[in-house]
Amino acid sequence: MKANPTTLPGLLLGIALLAACSEHSATTAPSADAVGLAPAGFIGDRSYTWDLKCSGDFGSEATWSWTASGVPIDGTSVSASCSPGQTSSGNGVRPATADGLSATVNHTSQSWTFDPAGSFKTHLKGSFSEPLGPPDCDPFDPHPSQRCLLTATATLTVDS
Repeated sequence: MKANPTTLPGLLLGIALLAACSEHSATTAPSADAVGLAPAGFIGDRSYTWDLKCSGDFGSEATWSWTASGVPIDGTSVSASCSPGQTSSGNGVRPATADGLSATVNHTSQSWTFDPAGSFKTHLKGSFSEPLGPPDCDPFDPHPSQRCLLTATATLTVDS
């Protein structure tokens, strides 16, 4: 293919202008608009981990959600369960707007508040017992002996 002699000088001039106008550095400072969007101290969403350790005679369950001013934040509700002697674990995202956590483990509930800009770690232990029935135990006995109760115990740990 042969280059057209009348377009070649224009093409070379265009390449030179493009090179002169392009950035010479791959890293540049953010624009003033981008800096204005993130106030000093802004942290943003954080990752978190959780563990649910279970023991006892039957399985356990836990539920929790991140809160803002005591109100659950939509989309942050989590539930987990595990069998005796097992641990269930995972991770998620703590929203930047979260300033609290509400959790329930085996019918034991608690809420915490914290500084949204800081880290947060807590645990909640909950136990639940069910009476055994006849023929060996009376399910209506207000003070059943330990041999007549099945118990589930679990501890939820959240670390963000």
